[in-house]
Amino acid sequence: MPIWVDVAVETAEQHHDLRAFLSALFDWTWDLGGPEMGYYSIASHDGSSVFGLAQNDGARGVATTYFSTSTIERTVEQSVGLGASVTMPVTSVMDLGTMALLNDPTGALFGLWQPGTFQGFGVAYEPNAPGWFDHVSPDPDVAARFYSTLSGHQASSPEPSMRILQNGEQWYASLSQTQPGDAAHWQPIYVVDSLKRIHEVVPRHGGAIVIEEMPVPGSALCVFSEPVNGTLMTVMAAGDHPS
Repeated sequence: MPIWVDVAVETAEQHHDLRAFLSALFDWTWDLGGPEMGYYSIASHDGSSVFGLAQNDGARGVATTYFSTSTIERTVEQSVGLGASVTMPVTSVMDLGTMALLNDPTGALFGLWQPGTFQGFGVAYEPNAPGWFDHVSPDPDVAARFYSTLSGHQASSPEPSMRILQNGEQWYASLSQTQPGDAAHWQPIYVVDSLKRIHEVVPRHGGAIVIEEMPVPGSALCVFSEPVNGTLMTVMAAGDHPS
């Protein structure tokens, strides 16, 4: 299952500015990491961890979605056998856990996280916390086969144009078609109390609304660009979680 999301930016100024923007949107508080942690900082909502922000040379503000595993070496081996490629080999992060980065067969980057003392998301499916994950690629069928085989979860199509990953009765991710020229990627989606509020807050803090409202089952989405790197972000209005 998805267990964590983080974003990396290049400079201290970008790190500060993106924290300020996200705090204005989600009312998050931050535990700031020092140089020994590469300035990796954790955002929390009501004391529960929801998001990570790193500072790395060459970073461009793109989100990485991580999936939980209790056997990371074996999961990496299985991923490669299913057509993925390793971007960052299995690496220990102090006592917090163990991570790896891979590109799936469609080219989308994803992470694996085997928890140590850090368990990932502390809360989900409520305002200011993660609520959904969308995989976008030129070949959603290939993506669906890869992730359902890797996770052991079901890939279903409740509608002809809709592909869903579900763990038992719980829907947690969609698999969508890219627009021409767009690279394959995972898009984490956070829940907000009001899309109207997002329409007001985003421009006030330097972002730009791209799609005001797009209906989806049980909710509606808003897409906007953040002001630091121009990365597109998606939020979901609080409502019935798909299940």
